[in-house]
Amino acid sequence: MRNLFFLPGRSCCRAAAAGLGLLAVTLSAAAQSNPAAPPATRPAPAGSGQPGGIGGPPVGQQQQQELQQRQQEIQQTAQQQRPPTGPTSPPPTGVGQTPPASQGAPSPGGLGTLGEPSGTTTPPAQVGSAPRGGTMMGTATGAARTLAVAPATLSLPEAMTIGLENNLTTLLATERATEARALRQQVRSFLLPNITGTAYQQNRTLNLVAQGLVPGGSQDMMGGGTGGGMAAAPTIPSFVGPFNTFDARLNFSQALLNIAALRQYKSSAAAVQVADLTAELAREQVATFVALAYLSAQRGSLDVRAARADLSLAEALRQLAQKQRDAGIADGIDVVRAEVRESQQRLRLAQAEASATQDRLDLARAVGLPQGSATVLTDTLVARAEAVPTVEEALAPAQAARLDTRIAEQTIAQKELDRRARAAARYPIISAAGDYGQSAVTPFKNDRATRTYGVLLSVPVFDGGYINSRVKAALSEQRQAELELGNTRGQVEQDVRQALIGWNLAAAQVRAADEQLALAGRELALATQRFRAGVADNLEVLQAQAALANARALRVQALAQYGAARLNFAAATGTAQSFRL
Repeated sequence: MRNLFFLPGRSCCRAAAAGLGLLAVTLSAAAQSNPAAPPATRPAPAGSGQPGGIGGPPVGQQQQQELQQRQQEIQQTAQQQRPPTGPTSPPPTGVGQTPPASQGAPSPGGLGTLGEPSGTTTPPAQVGSAPRGGTMMGTATGAARTLAVAPATLSLPEAMTIGLENNLTTLLATERATEARALRQQVRSFLLPNITGTAYQQNRTLNLVAQGLVPGGSQDMMGGGTGGGMAAAPTIPSFVGPFNTFDARLNFSQALLNIAALRQYKSSAAAVQVADLTAELAREQVATFVALAYLSAQRGSLDVRAARADLSLAEALRQLAQKQRDAGIADGIDVVRAEVRESQQRLRLAQAEASATQDRLDLARAVGLPQGSATVLTDTLVARAEAVPTVEEALAPAQAARLDTRIAEQTIAQKELDRRARAAARYPIISAAGDYGQSAVTPFKNDRATRTYGVLLSVPVFDGGYINSRVKAALSEQRQAELELGNTRGQVEQDVRQALIGWNLAAAQVRAADEQLALAGRELALATQRFRAGVADNLEVLQAQAALANARALRVQALAQYGAARLNFAAATGTAQSFRL
């Protein structure tokens, strides 16, 4: 960079040279008389190399590098927060896959597991099998704050609201957006005036021999000494002082023309918009995570209700077997079979209660409720009589509403502005600077007003290819963002199509589960009548009882899968925060 100075009002080259010489002497004397004065610390306009005073060294370069480094860290963190592409759950299977009668309920894992929404904004959790520890997209999703008093009742919208206010993911994303605004203000400060005040009082002594000035009569006075300076007057001693020096002044600087800083400010403003969209994406993720935890908790409640109904039925059938044996119609084996079935259902109930308690703990952790609270969940799992939208009806709104798509589009705009800002570092920069103050021996003693002012022109001449390499790097980042946008749009379409497939399948599962439940009830009623009449033993009753228990469990699974499929569609279309059961 080449720094050229111009003093206003000087047209003659000789006068300008004299003025520059006087300015250099003034600054040199000020530096010698105030060695303890702190250097200027305000960052100069980005990429300008503006000195901290006219004729002084460049300042603020370290601050600019730290600012750029922090901006890169924020961008990397935002990219880590964004969800990966691709489905995150296995496709659900049909309800007709009935588990063995000895189990009494579907297995919690495998193909029969209820999948969670598979949109890119969906946390990798499964209904009925939520991840312990609360993680989402590699980031902690537990509540950073907990309510002092748990509410008596809690609906799904209320759970989302509380979760968005307390969850760690949303709080961190909000703070990162605040930090992005602070960085934008730092960049904006490069374009605004800077005024600082300095004052010092010092007492000094000087060795003139060290400055090349020696007493009269010495050989060094004739210019033969190592200092090479002019001979000092005989009356000047070699040691001067002690003496006092006082100086108090205002320093002013202002960028008159700095295209690089202006474009960098526009880039930082675009980065703020990316941070805001990323914070909104975090809210969408947390809303999906909380809704999924709510679904799991409600499925656990339905599992407990079904297990209690199965246990009550097993107790009734055991009592029936005992009565039939007392009447001489049944054998002892019938009573033992009924007792074994009752014991199995009692164990099933204990397992369902334990799983439901764990699901409630996961919900409390995600939302921010006190652990172990007795809050009643008001929204239940139901199958709605609503038409499933078509791909054409859902795809266009999803492309417009999905936050990851909007983030990718805004990132391209921000990368383009960043590239232009780096390219503008080749342009000259014009700045004005000056100072005004009082110089004296001590305050209010022999004081005189002194000033310095001028204009600085900074022109990049040769930087070893630094600017060009930064422009190429920014261009590569812009191309990467464009590729990511194309991939994101393709992923949105896939998410929507998969969500609609899952929704249609879940609706069919609910219809099949209702039918199986009705048929299993009729089968049990007929088998019980045969056993009461003594036509058959209770083996048929126990088989029908197991089929009914399986049908109840499958219906609970189908309802949970239906709710998860609808949540999947909401996540795929970017409307998870407005999801309702």
